[in-house]
Amino acid sequence: MTGPREAEARAASRRLLATSERELQRIVLDMHDGPVQDIFAALSQLQVLERALAPDPGSQQRAGQAVKLLERALGEIRNFIGAFRPPGFERRALGDIVEGLAVQHETLTDQGIELDLPPHLGDCALPTKIAVYRILQEALANGHRHSGASHQRLALERRGGSIALTVSDEGKGFDPQRVLASEEDVGVEGGHFGLRGIQDRVEMLGGTFALESAPGRGTSLTVTLPAE
Repeated sequence: MTGPREAEARAASRRLLATSERELQRIVLDMHDGPVQDIFAALSQLQVLERALAPDPGSQQRAGQAVKLLERALGEIRNFIGAFRPPGFERRALGDIVEGLAVQHETLTDQGIELDLPPHLGDCALPTKIAVYRILQEALANGHRHSGASHQRLALERRGGSIALTVSDEGKGFDPQRVLASEEDVGVEGGHFGLRGIQDRVEMLGGTFALESAPGRGTSLTVTLPAE
């Protein structure tokens, strides 16, 4: 039975997650309206300069290298903005948001997604919707970077008053306890950033977190979160 203090703490955590998401969207929009536009303008000017330096091959080459560096930086920033652009949490249903993220992942990575999404999933509270989206985003990215699998499986279902999300693959797997323990320190060996963050998000909402993996046996992550 949840006591008054615990219920109050859960409510505060839900408000914090929603506030953090709004702050993230503000940062993304500020990046798009500020640095991205400045980099694009600088790139355009540098491309003009590169053409003007045709009589001086050495200087033109250096200008061309600077153009390529700016193009790469601009591409990486745009990818970041695309990944964290608000998917319309308030106006779109949970199933539509999850399906859109799966399609986006396939497009950006060429890694297939087997999607198991019930037709009558319904919607859920805003903090849960945000948490499901960000957890799924991180889980799919981890699976792409580390599993070596050609595809991942994604299942979303309603279990009573909860939303259950499972992401799994048949990749190379890893030792969950070692990775979670290593994330207590800065500079995680092996690059599995984010598992601890997923666990923290789940705990803030009073959900459950289960991670099963072993070298050579693939990985399965299941989280349940309160729907309301």
